[in-house]
Amino acid sequence: MYRRVSQNDPTEPLTLAEVKQMLRIDEGEFDTQLPLLMAAAREVVEQQTGWALVEADYEWTPVGERREPLPLWPATVTSADTDYPILFTTEAAPAPAALKVAIVLLVGEILKNPEAVITDDMIENPAFQRLVFPHRRMDL
Repeated sequence: MYRRVSQNDPTEPLTLAEVKQMLRIDEGEFDTQLPLLMAAAREVVEQQTGWALVEADYEWTPVGERREPLPLWPATVTSADTDYPILFTTEAAPAPAALKVAIVLLVGEILKNPEAVITDDMIENPAFQRLVFPHRRMDL
């Protein structure tokens, strides 16, 4: 389990204007909600792929003695070898177009059905899966 411990909001891989344009949202509509939805959708994409899309600081509590691989990459461990939980900082990798579209797809689904939470049904959306699957990190 890992969680972001950065105090600053990271720079998202998509701008508010880009998301609004792709979702055909009129000016001003949802301007206060969209940044939060964009961050949540990006976090889901990061969890599904293992690729860091923003620069941020995290703490990670691995199971057992394992210290590698880190749950997100590219990243650098910032804590001492004996520290637990492990602290690490991600570097923002350039976001491929497919992952940007996956973020917009999730934002659109959340806007369409605001009563729903991010459930397995949303993540198992075939279009979402086709977009993120080629980018899943495989650690052997």
